[in-house]
Amino acid sequence: LPLPGRMSRYTHTCVLRLLLVCVAASSSGSVRVSAPRAVSPLEATSRERGISPLLGWLDRRLARWRRRNRPKRIILVRHGESIGNVNSSAYSSTPDSQISLTERGFEQGTACGREIRRLVGNGSVRFYYSPYLRVRQTLLAILQAFEGQPVEIASEPRLREQDFGNFQDPLSMSRLREDRMKFGRFFFRFPNGEAGTDVFDRVSDFISTLFAHFDSGERRRTADNCVLMTHGLLMRIFSMCYFHWTVSEFEQVRSGEIWGDMRIFSMC
Repeated sequence: LPLPGRMSRYTHTCVLRLLLVCVAASSSGSVRVSAPRAVSPLEATSRERGISPLLGWLDRRLARWRRRNRPKRIILVRHGESIGNVNSSAYSSTPDSQISLTERGFEQGTACGREIRRLVGNGSVRFYYSPYLRVRQTLLAILQAFEGQPVEIASEPRLREQDFGNFQDPLSMSRLREDRMKFGRFFFRFPNGEAGTDVFDRVSDFISTLFAHFDSGERRRTADNCVLMTHGLLMRIFSMCYFHWTVSEFEQVRSGEIWGDMRIFSMC
């Protein structure tokens, strides 16, 4: 098959595999839109024996492509200490997306940057970050450790904090958080806000996009290290999707723990 100029070798292999599956399913050995004629079990078995070895070889090749193009590690980072962490009444007059870091939060971001740089060395890095102010400020503090080293950054709204409503009254939020612990953090829905299930849906969608990028077959587009700058609940939901946790397993987890090969930095 010819290799189009705009098609990567990985994509070309995927297309070739699809064509072979179509050939195996057709009645005459060629792809047809019309309904195929009936095929005897003996004929179908003979055709499968001829196609299966080639399909197996293509599957192994695709697996190698995926391993080669995926990053060495995924690092999850929660933002540093914010004004909302030390004074919950700030949410009653300031939008959640505009809550900034404290001075200690900036210091935590700087220290986290040094730790990440030590971990990744001179390897390539791509940062995906929540558009919330406190996360963007944490990213700026972290990037001080990467001065002189090119990095990739991309804003990702699907990594934003769970929506707890608009302006948040401290007393009402305190009662709602108590209700959430009784009801279950995953299923409880805040008035005018999101439930954990909503966050799960958008994080699942983000992971699909992320791995489609990893598996695009263009090595130059995949960094060795993928850093997700986000929030505490989002880190747990991401891990739930990634490791296929049950709801009960999710309910037992708190931020700041290390799971498997994933590195997680929680700074507050």
